[in-house]
Amino acid sequence: MNKKLRTYFRVLGIYFRVIPGTAAVTLVNYIIQGLFPAFTALILSRLFDTAGGIADGDNDAPELLIFGLIYLAAYILNSFCSFLAGVVMETGADKNQVNYRYEICRKFAKLPLIDFENSGLKDKHRRAEQCLYQGTMNQVTQSGFRVVIVGIVGIITVSAVLARYSLLFLPLCVLSVLPYCAARLIRGEQFYQTVSAQAKKTRKMQYLWGLFTDRRTNKELRTFGADDYVLEQWRIARDETQAEIWEQSRKDAVSFALCDVFRIAGYGACIALALWLTLNGTVSVGVFGACIAAFMSLQSQTMSILVNGGSLPSHLAFAADYFEFIDLPDEKPGGNEYKGLHNQIELKNISFKYPNVEEYALKNVSFTINKGEKIAILGENGSGKTTLTKLLLGLLSAAEGAVLYDGENVNSLDKTSFHKTVSAVPQNFVRYNLPLRENVAISDVNSLNDDAGIRNSLRNAGIAELPDSAGLDAELGNAYGGSDISGGQWQKIAIARGLFRSSRLIVLDEPTSALDPLIETEILSKFIELSQDKTAVIISHRVGLCKLVDRIAVMKNGTLAEIGSHEELMSKHGEYAKLYSAQEKWYL
Repeated sequence: MNKKLRTYFRVLGIYFRVIPGTAAVTLVNYIIQGLFPAFTALILSRLFDTAGGIADGDNDAPELLIFGLIYLAAYILNSFCSFLAGVVMETGADKNQVNYRYEICRKFAKLPLIDFENSGLKDKHRRAEQCLYQGTMNQVTQSGFRVVIVGIVGIITVSAVLARYSLLFLPLCVLSVLPYCAARLIRGEQFYQTVSAQAKKTRKMQYLWGLFTDRRTNKELRTFGADDYVLEQWRIARDETQAEIWEQSRKDAVSFALCDVFRIAGYGACIALALWLTLNGTVSVGVFGACIAAFMSLQSQTMSILVNGGSLPSHLAFAADYFEFIDLPDEKPGGNEYKGLHNQIELKNISFKYPNVEEYALKNVSFTINKGEKIAILGENGSGKTTLTKLLLGLLSAAEGAVLYDGENVNSLDKTSFHKTVSAVPQNFVRYNLPLRENVAISDVNSLNDDAGIRNSLRNAGIAELPDSAGLDAELGNAYGGSDISGGQWQKIAIARGLFRSSRLIVLDEPTSALDPLIETEILSKFIELSQDKTAVIISHRVGLCKLVDRIAVMKNGTLAEIGSHEELMSKHGEYAKLYSAQEKWYL
């Protein structure tokens, strides 16, 4: 219960902080809604009695007109406030939803990279998204307001009116709607458990659906004739999740049908009680009508507070899922300001393995990279090269050992000041559906208008001519009607992106894998020429660049097999010599 209360007050605090105007209008509206039933019940009793008195010749018509106008004014005021509040609340809810979604994006930007390797993170994210998709945060605030304000104010005031006529109305009302609370508590908890357990299934559905909407995977599925198979797997996953939701909906319908039986029976008993009181002269005909209206309002208000109160625990459970994701610990920023590399980078006995994987991706790797040195890291796929670069850039933390920059652990360095001095071209680079200018300058957004620098980086990456007449402002990718270019062109743009950023250390992870070996050698030769004053680490499984670098580190099965210059390693006739001999013909 304490957790649910903390979640509720946290949601409420965000509501008042993000949309204070909407929160104030909502409060006023719900107070008016709470007072309206009791007020109208009193006015209706006077209205009916006055009308009856006119028929008997005891009252004047102006008095009837006054009560009629008061009732009409109250009705118009309540309707106007409800309309105005509805517009304001809808607009505010959208703004609030954007804020919650922004926090999810911010959390992704702050999470340690290693968390992305854990499937548990994906499940937590899915449940957080489910919370927003269902509009749970808005339901929490609105349900809370209805329970606390409309419910309490309305029930107290209407109960006071009915108690003037007979106390029997009060237990009759409560007992007739009490089953709604039990139904919502039970059904709400079961619905939450069902949806929470479906996180993996719904992620699988999204993944399978994405295979059809992605142009590259769609092409492969058609080529292999596997599109019907994947579609069938999606249908099976959809039917399973829908069947579980439908079963909960069926139980909901049955429960509420039984609750409605109790409510209708209670309303009938109220009419009978009011009629009995009228016939024995305890209340007037006008009060009889007011009793019926007030009982209906009290029953509706009580049902609302019980239904919303019963739904609140399940809403809070979904909201807690959102905060469980948001409260995941951010990546530790480090404390020491990084002022640039002065001597060397040392990889000291580093070992690393990914979550839920028994084998180490890297095991006891040690070597140094001197300032200004150009070093190539070679190895077959799966040898640990890419993992090594992530550790080198402080994106992952070694399970054992350390990566030291001039003797300081990279994980203790201030991330902002450190990343300002490094640049990287990852193996799985991003193809941004943005203009060419942004595709390059996104590595240094403060220099978006540096046309000369962007063009120079493109030329150095092997792009002599721009894609079309639009030049640097040409839209790339076909998502928004831009031009789609070849994989090789995309790769050159990714290299230009890395070169454009002013840095002292640059890491290229398989930067030219989509290019012809001879073109690769040409581009890398140019790159090494341009990076004379930089420290460069180039990851590859090709040997074409190896004569151009200072040293070569050869990885095998997560370990450092050998390290040295081209001539040194060829003389050893080890792993490097085997790789070079196998690929030598590509570069003749």
